[in-house]
Amino acid sequence: MSTQPAAPPSVPAPDLGMPIAEARATPEPRLHPVTGEPRRPWSIWACVVLAYLAVTVLVIGLLVAFWVSKTVETFAQAAWLNGVVATEPGSLVRIGMVAALFAVAVAVGAGGIIVGYYGWKGYGWARIAGLVAVGVGLLTLLGNAWMIGSLVPLALAAGTLWLPDSRAYCDAWQARRHPTPAPVPDRGPIHYGPLPRYLA
Repeated sequence: MSTQPAAPPSVPAPDLGMPIAEARATPEPRLHPVTGEPRRPWSIWACVVLAYLAVTVLVIGLLVAFWVSKTVETFAQAAWLNGVVATEPGSLVRIGMVAALFAVAVAVGAGGIIVGYYGWKGYGWARIAGLVAVGVGLLTLLGNAWMIGSLVPLALAAGTLWLPDSRAYCDAWQARRHPTPAPVPDRGPIHYGPLPRYLA
């Protein structure tokens, strides 16, 4: 007669009615061997190049608009805004149009510079700034074809910040700038007051 204990019956796992989600590993950015800072992935380099390319094309478009609008005959063809209403040379309306075109270039250019610089530095909020910059960039529709063309690299620059490599890079910089303090180990209950050996 066998004296070995019987194996416990296997209990089936409960069916929770929902599939188990698999966690996807996020890419970890490499660290620089000297500084220990996160290495910039290709997407961050692309963001900077595209953002500053957008600013360059925008400035070229503004200069072209100023050059074309220097004569009375071609002022209305320099930009869409210039041809909205008929204006007289030297009128305040014409001066306001030129000033408004310059203000558009400053606003859109500032957005591109912010996206490129803070994306390069690894700030996560640069992703939202990129969307805002593209929204402000729609003001270039008041200008000429060069100014409108700057929207393409600006939108691509904003899009690269949402790629997984860029997000991992920004998350690594966030962890570096704001490290999470190590948890204090539990040492058991804390005694307050005099120790029992001093009460005797």
